[in-house]
Amino acid sequence: MILSIAWRNVWRSKTRSLVMIAAIALGLFAGIFMMAFMNGMYNSRIESATRSELSHIQVHAPHFLDNTESELFVPNGFALAEQIAALDSVEAASPRLIAEPFIMAAHGTGGGKMLGIDPEKEKQVTDIWQHLIEGTYLEKTSRMPPVLVGKKLADKLRLKVGTKINVQLVDFNGDLSSKGYRVAGIYKTVNTGFDEMHLFVNINDLRSQIGIQPDAVHEIAILLKDNSYAPLVKPAVQKTAAGMDVQSWKELSPEMSIITDSMDQYMYIFILIILIALCFGIINTMLMAVLERVKEIGMLMAIGMNKRKIFNMIILESVMLTLTGGLVGILLGIGVSRIFEQHPINLSAFAQGLEQYGMSTEIATVFPSHSLGILITLVVLTGLISAIYPARKALKLNPAEATRTE
Repeated sequence: MILSIAWRNVWRSKTRSLVMIAAIALGLFAGIFMMAFMNGMYNSRIESATRSELSHIQVHAPHFLDNTESELFVPNGFALAEQIAALDSVEAASPRLIAEPFIMAAHGTGGGKMLGIDPEKEKQVTDIWQHLIEGTYLEKTSRMPPVLVGKKLADKLRLKVGTKINVQLVDFNGDLSSKGYRVAGIYKTVNTGFDEMHLFVNINDLRSQIGIQPDAVHEIAILLKDNSYAPLVKPAVQKTAAGMDVQSWKELSPEMSIITDSMDQYMYIFILIILIALCFGIINTMLMAVLERVKEIGMLMAIGMNKRKIFNMIILESVMLTLTGGLVGILLGIGVSRIFEQHPINLSAFAQGLEQYGMSTEIATVFPSHSLGILITLVVLTGLISAIYPARKALKLNPAEATRTE
């Protein structure tokens, strides 16, 4: 009975109730859409980081990442990469050589990070080859070995396909080695910082310049079937690459770890702020509803309805009002998020700023389904908390005085 009375009371003033429901729905819609948009933005950054820059897991010799010295290599690197590629949940593994060269071109000089790769194996791990905007993917077109450079570096040094660059680096014996390369292709990812610093060459060409033994590599980049598998696959890789330093993408990029670990917390805080703001509106609405029904509440008390039932009735009214608006807002937010999940939002107008942070200019919204239950719980709690003060106000009424109220 209390439930039906409470529901009828919600609709006594239809205009007021509809306005409050609309406010709750719009507030939650805005919060959910923002949550989905931010999740999509950071998922895009993580996808870019793992597919173009880091891979999911990397294997190095101990302390190599501290100073990238040539003598800190992984022995039998090619065989080890094949063993790792055969592990469960591993998509592919690519062996690499790494050097930090000084680059000299006709129109300037610069530094960077040169990766010696097996072009075919690297295609299975990273998507650099899909980001080519000019030239070819390390195809040799002259006697000079080919090099693949990022657009940002190409613009900085005014490089074009076919341009010659001279690369100087410290070889395996600690001597200065100089070698000429010809630009075979120019790539452009969503991260301009990465494009400015990374050059790709054939692993055999870099090996001959460094002078390192044939089976040695500095890094094995591993692509998994899903980035969430990294913590599960890492122990198996550590066992296979015994004595080597094995790190997941979160360990290689702490800022990415912070993003993934704290994103849910930030979004719930954002939703909570919206609900707290709405809470004051709900309190005002329920207080008005109570004050308009002083005589009615007094009569209910006079004919024997106890205070607990009156308290529950007002609480139920608030929860029903809040839950109705909340469900409308949640459904609307999820629905719009699903639309933009299939049709990504184009932010090309902000491309320059986004690319500095490695963000894509097309954001597909992603609503985390595990958040649905938490959101509904927060909405119900908001309704409960908002009703406490109006309900207590009703309980303080004197039945004799209330029944005489006009």
